[in-house]
Amino acid sequence: MPELDERVAREKAAHDEGSVREDSRRLHDRFYHVFRCPNSKWAERYFDASVVKYAKDRDILDYGCHGGWATPRYLEMGPRSITGLDISETAIALANEQFGQFGKFYVGDAHRMPFADESFDLAAGRGILHHLDLNLALKEIQRVLRPGGAAIFIEPLADNPGAKLLRALTPKFRTQDEKALSRASILWADSLFGGSSHLFYNLASVPAGMLTSFTPLSPDNFLLRLTDIPDRMIAQTPLKYWMRNVVLVWLKA
Repeated sequence: MPELDERVAREKAAHDEGSVREDSRRLHDRFYHVFRCPNSKWAERYFDASVVKYAKDRDILDYGCHGGWATPRYLEMGPRSITGLDISETAIALANEQFGQFGKFYVGDAHRMPFADESFDLAAGRGILHHLDLNLALKEIQRVLRPGGAAIFIEPLADNPGAKLLRALTPKFRTQDEKALSRASILWADSLFGGSSHLFYNLASVPAGMLTSFTPLSPDNFLLRLTDIPDRMIAQTPLKYWMRNVVLVWLKA
């Protein structure tokens, strides 16, 4: 698959040699209220609670593990094993240096993982699926999960108006092949796995958080507490696909 090989090579180069991760971190730091506001924290709690549910005494795949930064959090959950996979050789070298005594970390292509069928009870990651050929990646995740296992991810959504504008204004903060998830792609994945329980978040809180990031206020300010209310309501409606991000929870039938 030459096109896929070229895509994987571009991603690898961007993370091993480029500055995309550092540029993205600077963007997050500039608009940090968006990522630390009450609505975002609500989603983070949902992600953590979902991961905890499937982690204890089970085998975890840290999908797109980078330097293994999530390892200490996973260790608190009492798993049987932790395995990390990332395309970046630099990242995996760092993961092995810092956390090699706690898990096994591999350089590898997420579209063609070097693991046997039904090797894991949980695959979890943040901001990784939108870097990949989604259909191939999710089929591969389903392959390595045991029946009853869970795939839990935080990913950006394609149709959020604020995110669209931000992506247009800041092209250097992402790699060439990134593609935020659409409603159609999520519904397709739901049918692939057989079970799902997602949480959508950040709509009104995005412009509000961008604005208050330029003030001395804390991320837990009145305006962002106020926007948390409609955002939680919108998350229960068809407009949820216009939100900035989603916590995806898929269960393998």
